[in-house]
Amino acid sequence: MIITLASSKGGVGKSTVTGCLAGVWAKAGNSVHIVDLDSNRTVSRWFKDDETRPKGITVSTPDPTKLTDHLAELAATAAPEIVLIDVAGSYEQALTIAVARSHLTLIPASPTEADIFEASRVARHITAVFEAFQRQPLYRLLLNRVPTLASSGQLHTILEIVRLRLPRLKTRIMQRAAYEELGLSGLPPHFADRKRPTVAKAVEELEQVREDIEALFATTQTISEGAAA
Repeated sequence: MIITLASSKGGVGKSTVTGCLAGVWAKAGNSVHIVDLDSNRTVSRWFKDDETRPKGITVSTPDPTKLTDHLAELAATAAPEIVLIDVAGSYEQALTIAVARSHLTLIPASPTEADIFEASRVARHITAVFEAFQRQPLYRLLLNRVPTLASSGQLHTILEIVRLRLPRLKTRIMQRAAYEELGLSGLPPHFADRKRPTVAKAVEELEQVREDIEALFATTQTISEGAAA
């Protein structure tokens, strides 16, 4: 399964979500490989220490222009069960290749007008890419860095998502210290101290995100099998 984390805007939390989701599946016993295409090499920097990096997670930093060859080599050698692609926050060729090769594209966005506007642009780009291959895209908006105290601005954001017809995952990722600490400790919430409330809540949210994704794949597969029959 290949999942791309995409946005044309920096600062939406792509790298954080990538690292946290890697922890979800690694903790469940899956082999997870992160393809870090971000020019800042954020995820690979967080997971650079072999001693602290959670078991089951590997990272590569290929040349973005050679992404297709890299994915083919990865499948032929390591063959990880889950591949997470963290792309740069811009419209580069690598973004197009990544979404075309992925089974699912997640578009992280905080509940702000600017983030939702950019998410809508990315969604249109994904749709255009798949139309070129006469395929139906599978993507979902992932609300991220959501303040724990609801506001009228959040309500406006939800209404805007509905107006733009952006499909989104049911679960939202809230603002929690546990997510930000990944960049300091190199430990996703699933591998951090769960006795701390912020970590426990983050783990619960991430498990719900995983359930949303797996349910989405199950539904999509059922529809595909029905169409084939």
